[in-house]
Parts: sequence; C-alpha cells; structure tokens
Amino acid sequence: MFYPKTPFLGNPLLEAEILKVNSSALAPLLEWLCRTPKVTTYRVNTLRVSVDAFRKKVVEKLVARYGPESPRVYGLPNLPEVLCIDPLAERLIQTSPDSRLKEVIVDTSCGAALLRGAHIYAPGVLAMESNAQLEELVSVYADLTGKCKRGSITRYDSSVKIFLGTGKVLMQRYQLFNNSDQPANGIAVEMQSNVSGVPSLGDLSNEDALLQNLPSIVCVRVLDPQPGECILDMCAAPGNKTSHIAELLGDQGSVVALDNSASRVRSMLPKLAVYNSITAHVFDSTKTVAPDPAPSGEVTGPPFPCGSFDRILLDAPCSGLGNRPQLSCNIKKPKVLQSYPNIQRRLFGQAVQLLRPGGTLVYSTCTVTEEECEGLVSWALRKFPEVRLVDATPRWGGAGLPLPDLDATKSCLLQRFGHSEENIDTVGFFIAKFQKES
Repeated sequence: MFYPKTPFLGNPLLEAEILKVNSSALAPLLEWLCRTPKVTTYRVNTLRVSVDAFRKKVVEKLVARYGPESPRVYGLPNLPEVLCIDPLAERLIQTSPDSRLKEVIVDTSCGAALLRGAHIYAPGVLAMESNAQLEELVSVYADLTGKCKRGSITRYDSSVKIFLGTGKVLMQRYQLFNNSDQPANGIAVEMQSNVSGVPSLGDLSNEDALLQNLPSIVCVRVLDPQPGECILDMCAAPGNKTSHIAELLGDQGSVVALDNSASRVRSMLPKLAVYNSITAHVFDSTKTVAPDPAPSGEVTGPPFPCGSFDRILLDAPCSGLGNRPQLSCNIKKPKVLQSYPNIQRRLFGQAVQLLRPGGTLVYSTCTVTEEECEGLVSWALRKFPEVRLVDATPRWGGAGLPLPDLDATKSCLLQRFGHSEENIDTVGFFIAKFQKES
C-alpha cells in the first residue's frame, strides 16, 4: 500500500516520539497506530438482505465515483456476513493540498473518520474560511493540538495541522456557526478525495448493513451464539456487537444488553428495536450479580442470579489505544491508563459468576496494552480455576504475547490484532475465549 510522505498520515508529535524510540520494538507499533487501516469492512444483516445484493449496491456506488478503477469488493472465508473494500489505486490518492483552495479545519475525531472514508458532519468542523460557497472545493486539515478557535474566519496558521484531503462544501458558515440552541447537523463537507487511499463514500450503514471494524465482527463470531440461547452483552453501547449477536441467533433467543450510561442506551435503542430478541437496560455491570435468588424464580432485569447466561460478551472499557489512525495529541496519562485493568477485573469477576457451567465467556478490548490484554487473561486464569482458555476462532488476527505465567501454548489460543499481522490491515484489538467447567 502506498503512503504519501506526510507524518504517517497522522500525528507529527507522535512522529517525534517514534524517532526517539526508533531502535526499540515500540517504534513500529507507534508508526502503525498513526496510519489509517487500508481495508473498509461492512457487516451485512443477512436477516434482511443477501450479501450479494448489498455488494451490488456498494459496487454501483464505487463505479459511479471512481469508474473502471474502482476498488475491489469481496468477502472473507468463515465470515459470510462480511464485505471488504480495498483501497484506491495509487494514482487516485491525493498527496498534497491545492494552495488555491480555501481551508476547512476539523477536530481530530472527525479527521480520523475522514481518513477512513467518512464525510465531514457539521459538529466536526472547527473553522471555515470566509466566503466559502456551496459546491466549492476546499482543502481539509485536522487541528492536532485543539488550539483552533471555533468559528474562525481566517486561515488557521499552525505548524501542527495536517492536510487530509479535498471536499465539497454542502453547508456554509452561517449554517455551521449560528449560535442557536439547535446546533447544526448533517454533512457539512462531502469528501472528494483523501490522503489515506480509503474510498470517500461516507457511511453506507443502514438496517441492511453496518460499517464495522473487522475485529469487532470476528469477536462475535468467536462468541458463537446459538439460536435459543440466553446471552449477555455486559458493556453493549453503541450496540453494534449486540445486533450482530441477535443476527447470528436468527433473532431466536434472548440477548440482554447492559450499559451504565443512560444517554448511550438511548442512542442505541433505535438500532436494537428492530430485533425481537434484544432487551436493553441502563445498569452498572460491576454490580450485575444478584445477592439473592429472585423470590419467584423469574428474572426480568438486572441484577441476575448466578448461572443465568449461556454466553457472555465482555467487550470491556479500555484505553482504546488500538483505534487507528491516532491523530489526537491528548494521549491518556499513565494514571488513567492504569485505572482500566481494575474495572476490567471487576467486570470479569461478575461475568464468571453469571455464566452457567459449560458456558462461554469472550473478553475483548480495542487496545494494544499488555496489561489490559494478556495480563488480564493471566490474572483470570489464576483467580478463577473454574474457567479455562479455549481457542478464539475463527482466526484473523495473530497469537497473543507470551508472558512469564502465560506460556506460548496458551498465547496461541488468544487473538491479537496488531502491526505485525499479515492479514487484513485493521485496528488494534484483542480477543480471549473462556469456557466455564461443567
């Protein structure tokens, strides 16, 4: 894959850190985190539409945008619901800005999404030069330091802004920065090209298919839900894995989705409402185990008696250091990073109690730190002799890292997505699968 000679398509401040550690094993990881994943993946809802039918729609959009050089769209073995879109041919990738164009500045979250093929939504726009007209082409930059004044009308002069691509204006300044009680919404700039090579199609997600990172799809396949089972998604928001579980169940069974944030649960309810098998609750999953059995023996909501679930997905809160590309300079401080293993352990302890004998527990994170991944597994095997590690298949990532008390045999049962893998280029992620002894 061709990468223009921008700072790893990402953060020049992190580039400086990479140069400092160039001789260590950390340098390749940091460089990888600053790059944009090459391949776009969609998960098709096969309860509603065939994979071939959705593939036809995607191909039509790509051909309309890129003509005969449109990228390949293809499926993957062992993941029949997945469609992948390859990056653009090298000659179609924009490598430098046009100095004649006006500039739009976006925040780092918006910038990272843009590099993965998204258009620019109004909340992500920090500044737009004055007199930018509808349908006018503009150069788009990310403000890496967060110092750009929102609503600025002059060109943002900074050595720490990074060019991302060219877009077409769909919303003007007065619409974006109107100081009303109703903030602007919708697509503000439709991207025409970007520096990452990922096709700029926007998000084609709807009830038929969902834009989703490959490891997140693999994670639910590793859980392997079966029709009629009772399954718990302990940290469910934004609900993408929850809906995948329901689809693999054929919507036949019970899926309980928990999250401790009322706003996050509200936001995912419309997505989950189309499934008969899902019920969602605002609840703190560190307190999910009921102290006593229900008097009537019937449980309608959390907390739950021990042994209530056939399978449990614990996609735990984590440092999120596997998300790519990393554009933000607001790197979490060590004290914050060190707080995650504590909450992960508390959640895991609840999950073990809620799992029935013979049941399956999948633990996952979207990070790359050893302590939140293999370190958690090592701790869990010492703490809970009633659970054993089993092979996390289907396998699209590599093996886990060996630790002093986690030998290579056990590490090979884990699945780690990282910079050294030769499979599809995607985000950093970790998956471990456990079974509770009968």
